[in-house]
Amino acid sequence: MSSGQQITEEKFVEENIRAEEAITNGNLPEAARILVSVVEQDPENWRAFNSFGIISWAQKYWLDAFAMFKKSVSINPVYSDALINLFDASLKLRKVEEALPYFEKALQVNPDLGEIRIIRDSIVQQGQDIYTSKRALSIGFYSPLIEEAEKELEAGNLFKAMELFLRANDVEGPSAKAFCGLGIISYYQKRYQDAFTLFLESIKLNPSDPDTYLNLLDAAKECDLVGDAIKVYQAYRPDFSSLESISEEFESAVNP
Repeated sequence: MSSGQQITEEKFVEENIRAEEAITNGNLPEAARILVSVVEQDPENWRAFNSFGIISWAQKYWLDAFAMFKKSVSINPVYSDALINLFDASLKLRKVEEALPYFEKALQVNPDLGEIRIIRDSIVQQGQDIYTSKRALSIGFYSPLIEEAEKELEAGNLFKAMELFLRANDVEGPSAKAFCGLGIISYYQKRYQDAFTLFLESIKLNPSDPDTYLNLLDAAKECDLVGDAIKVYQAYRPDFSSLESISEEFESAVNP
């Protein structure tokens, strides 16, 4: 998430800065209190609505975040911070087509917005393939079904979670999160070979998530496939910087 860029003359600058600092420090209630005061006095304060979006994003209220970023750029079409945040939210919710007019509008107002032009061109040129881009994979896709399945899994309701993960795959198409969830269930059920296969399918769909590689490694240790897990990790590692964070675990597996 991006915040705080000054584009044109703003009102309540100091208040917005204090709210952004509160967000950075993790004090979301204080930030919200400041922002409510700002928009009560200035209902068109685009910077405040962007910050509201960031608060919603931090709380995983993805739809609310998307709405707030849209509100921000509806008021100020060339507010780059909110446009970039809107792009991330649209990737999360698979709503880039809905967001595209805001990028078109921004470039009509100011053709010199280089980063916004890159985003616009990516949406137009890649189409649905944009959801498999590195940026989209790192953000992840929001699915109410998968969210419900993960809650059931966390509560220990394995069969209900399995049903929901399978339904998500059927209704929404194959999902890295669904395969990962099914892999965790298989692991808990001591079906380690199945777990390994499911984690591998998850990685094929989203090679950027370090936790799935660690799950793969755990399953591999239980079914004598550590060498295969290491090969998978090494194959994807050069292309995804996020995987550097788990290098020690795989190096330890190479030299136990």
